[in-house]
Amino acid sequence: MDASRKMNTVSRGEARIKRALRQPSFKNREISKEKEKLVNSIIKHLENEELDKVRNLIKNNCQEDDMKEELIRKIVNSRSNKAVTQLLKILTDYPDPVDSVDGGNEEEEDNCNNPKMKQGLQVSFLTSAIIHATLNDDPETLEAILTVSPPPGLCDTSEKKQRMNPMIIACVKDFYRCVKVLYKHQWRVELCTEDQKQIQNLITMDHVVANDFHLFYSLYLGSKHVNIDSELGANDKKQKTSFKKRPSTHLDPVDRFLKFRAFASPIYISLNFDETKLAGDPLCDDKLRASDPIRKAFACATYANYLSNTNTSQSDEFKKVGKACIAFTEDLLDQCEDMEEVKMVLNYSNGDEDEQSENTNWNVALWEEHKEFVSHHYYQQFIWEKMTGDNFDWWNYFFFWKILLIPAYLMLFLLYPFVIFIDFFREGDILFVPPAVKEAQLKTKGKGSNGENRVFAFFREKIHRPFFRIFVHIAIEGLFILFLTYSVVDPKDKKFTSELHFYDYVTYGMFMTFLFEDVVEICRIKWKFFSSFWNAYSLFTHVLFAVGGLTQAIGFEMEKPFDNRNDWSGNHPANVGATLFAIASTMAVVRSIRWFLLLRRVGPVIICVIRVLKDVAIIFIVFIILYIGFSLALYAMYKPFRGDLFRYKKQTMDSARSTFSALFWRFFDPGEPDAVEIKRNYTDQEIETMKEQMRADPNDTNATEHLEEKIAEGKQSLEFSHFVGVSFWAAYQGIVAIILINVLIALMNTTYTKISEDSDIEWKYSKSFMYAQFLPTRAALPPPFRWIFYLALLARWAKKKDNEQTDQSRSTLKKHEYFSLLKKLVKTKMQLDIDESIEDEFDDLRKDFMNVVNNDVVRKLDILEKKNEELTRDLKSCHTDLKSCQSTNSLILNKLEQVLALMADKQQETNA
Repeated sequence: MDASRKMNTVSRGEARIKRALRQPSFKNREISKEKEKLVNSIIKHLENEELDKVRNLIKNNCQEDDMKEELIRKIVNSRSNKAVTQLLKILTDYPDPVDSVDGGNEEEEDNCNNPKMKQGLQVSFLTSAIIHATLNDDPETLEAILTVSPPPGLCDTSEKKQRMNPMIIACVKDFYRCVKVLYKHQWRVELCTEDQKQIQNLITMDHVVANDFHLFYSLYLGSKHVNIDSELGANDKKQKTSFKKRPSTHLDPVDRFLKFRAFASPIYISLNFDETKLAGDPLCDDKLRASDPIRKAFACATYANYLSNTNTSQSDEFKKVGKACIAFTEDLLDQCEDMEEVKMVLNYSNGDEDEQSENTNWNVALWEEHKEFVSHHYYQQFIWEKMTGDNFDWWNYFFFWKILLIPAYLMLFLLYPFVIFIDFFREGDILFVPPAVKEAQLKTKGKGSNGENRVFAFFREKIHRPFFRIFVHIAIEGLFILFLTYSVVDPKDKKFTSELHFYDYVTYGMFMTFLFEDVVEICRIKWKFFSSFWNAYSLFTHVLFAVGGLTQAIGFEMEKPFDNRNDWSGNHPANVGATLFAIASTMAVVRSIRWFLLLRRVGPVIICVIRVLKDVAIIFIVFIILYIGFSLALYAMYKPFRGDLFRYKKQTMDSARSTFSALFWRFFDPGEPDAVEIKRNYTDQEIETMKEQMRADPNDTNATEHLEEKIAEGKQSLEFSHFVGVSFWAAYQGIVAIILINVLIALMNTTYTKISEDSDIEWKYSKSFMYAQFLPTRAALPPPFRWIFYLALLARWAKKKDNEQTDQSRSTLKKHEYFSLLKKLVKTKMQLDIDESIEDEFDDLRKDFMNVVNNDVVRKLDILEKKNEELTRDLKSCHTDLKSCQSTNSLILNKLEQVLALMADKQQETNA
């Protein structure tokens, strides 16, 4: 498995596990040497199967909790399954501490015989051993421990709540085999009640979640209210006088995260589904539907995204959980062997409806923005085949044929209304029944040899090919822009006369049908409508068209039949309506760029522009706050100088309008410090002084002109209240023009970088989202032809036969096939994960062996090096000693020679 999908990154949640493992019950306690020797002695006797000695030692000397914990830890780490089971059985025989001196008392003896007390302590020993085996990722030892006759309801005891759940440890650490063993022995992850309820709602709901607000509305409508008594302190006295302990409704965020992460782990989801048996009627089996791994992973990913937004302190951790869930669904999709299996997985609907339902797996992934899953190459191939139909390979056609096919299909579209009207007198299903389904229906009725009429079969195939609906929608939008251009330019306009022409009627009729369809879509899909930027954009454009056109019509009706808008006020309804209509015209033309999202090169650029608008909106909000604050301050500073032309020159900011206007446009064009300078008129004495200075310099021929300009300009005041205005102006422009603009540029660069890094995923998701708009049957007849669809729908409803039983049996069969396929995919995925985990363990073991060998070799080399150094030192000392001995010997020899020489001389003298 890819390392990025294993959730092995250290997080705050794992830190909680480490802290829990350092609690007195599980950490490696420091015990005295005597106790350690006793523990080692017990382990040695267990290995030699001297069980009587073990019982005596435990009974008389090993009744302290720390010794028992150390004994359990060491024996579990030894991986001797037989010794582990024997120790646990012995420990359960002596559950109570016994005084080694006086043998205890009667109360302790009663506790020893108390079955509830004995069972509780047995659970304690077993839970401790289970956790140590889980931490070691030792499924064999874990299996041996869990077979030691666990008491009924082991997983529901209060002891378990006080300790760390081993299933959570195994799921968070991705110990696949340990999770499987624990699940087999009924260990489960129990989510917080609120989370369990909301995830279950997400799995079983019959609609998709369009956005975060829709999710909150769907999950918490009517269930989240403020506790007024608690907020106002009305229950303080009651709480002080009551000794009854009340359950806390506060959710521990770390505990909540750990449980949710374990519950959403791929291996736990897989095991939960694998252990659920296929029933005879999967449609009625709520357990099977609730354990659907793809739906559960989608629900956990959606809920993780919601929790990441509401729990900002753990936002990144919840996002990682959500990404791991989507990666799991991608892995399941990877296990499909052919396109038929992919279609079966993606077309499944969690309800009683068929693959046309909006609650299918592919629709849920698309609307809930599981972008990685949507960008999967199997999903992309699936949605492309839904767009083009069978046996149609658009990319293999020559460019010449593509150019001819587009106008041919546009011409063919003009015949659709006639064919549909004729079909009203037949079965009235040409718009609603695809060719494959129709063929199956005819075979069921025994008409497979004759089949359907060729003409209607031809048109049925073309109507149910969504790919060419795109060109029809583009052509209709192009015609609308063309008529809109004529309506705005109005080449047949007569001066001073108000009249409507053909293109005006067409334009107004088209945008009114567009607005009507927007309203219908809002009523039909509700929250999903606003999940698309372009839907909201189109709605606003059409509303502007309607309001502008209506206001303009009212204005012209007031002045009928004249059209003298140049003489009318700017607030006249005709001019106001024309302005709104012009704005809507601009938005309608700009809206056409959304079609470029279908192109690989241009699509990411359009996505980037849309995302950058969000950054601009954030910065603009900050700017508005700064703008209002500085405008008020500057207006208050300069208000006293308004109208005093005797002492001060006319100020730029002499009114509220000029102040607010000047500060707003400085965002786009900083500068103009003169606008905030307070300038005084020169006094008569100052003017006389300047004239005397002018006369003192006869060489300045333009002195008079310079003096007049200087007097007219005035003198800048540097007094405190006057100078602060200039400082405020500089501070405002520094914040707005330097800081805000550069922050906006940085945000846009960051947004562009993120999109460019995931450009393939973002573009594929946006393209798929656009494709999905053309898949419903209603898209075959875009407005202003949509009314034909409503007529056909009415005729279909009137002629619809009672086929519920047949459809029900077919739906049941499909669901049974779907869950059988999921069983196969999940088993394959689990086996691959276990094999890869074993390979990872072998790699780790190989590295450990290499490290051990390398460490041993290094240690031995160090010893040899030390011995070599010692020998070298010894040899050097021996050599030094030898030299000293040689010098001593030479001295002794010299002395002997001297003595012998003296003795010879004395002998000669004696002889003489």
